[in-house]
Amino acid sequence: MTRMTIALAVSSLLVAGSALAQTAPPPAQTPPPAGQAAKPPVTPQATPTPTPKPVVPAEPFPAGAMVAYIDLQRVVAESKLGKQGHDAMQALNDKLSNDLQAKNKEIVALQDRIKQQQNIVSDAVLQGMGRDLEKLQRTAQFMQQDSQVQIDQLQQQLLSGFQEKVLPIVEALRKEKGLWIVFALGDNSNIAAAHAGLDLSPEVVKRLDAITK
Repeated sequence: MTRMTIALAVSSLLVAGSALAQTAPPPAQTPPPAGQAAKPPVTPQATPTPTPKPVVPAEPFPAGAMVAYIDLQRVVAESKLGKQGHDAMQALNDKLSNDLQAKNKEIVALQDRIKQQQNIVSDAVLQGMGRDLEKLQRTAQFMQQDSQVQIDQLQQQLLSGFQEKVLPIVEALRKEKGLWIVFALGDNSNIAAAHAGLDLSPEVVKRLDAITK
């Protein structure tokens, strides 16, 4: 199992939602025609409580097996380390998005001010406002580029930390069970079918959680 394999599988989960969010204005509410009463709000129906699914016991590791596999995306999704990484990416994305949205509001406010005062103020004042607008736009463009750099840097940091902890665990399991090889399943997995007991993902998650603060 190579580091590149881990990176490809893990990054698909870590970068989920990492693109800077774009917020759209709320849709305008159309008032009812004159003389027509507004429709009463729809009362939500109570959601029935789902019936818990019975716990299916895990398949035991087949005796004499010489190969096994782990589902890297499952390890990321279920482990403490993977969840921490996802939360860190989301927190950074939210912060950068909020900063960009605040800067965009400044730009829109100044654009509106220029439109409102273009026939009132002098040309010198109008030119100064135009220079301020260009400065704000350049700052917003730089913030957009810098935001992507910060996201890429955090992603690489999280991937590196994940690899450093997962690879030794997988190698230890391989030696303990006397396996020839441990396959890593991901988006590009070529394994068509496998015995469920060969899946070492739950044990990897367990051991990874044990060393994760």
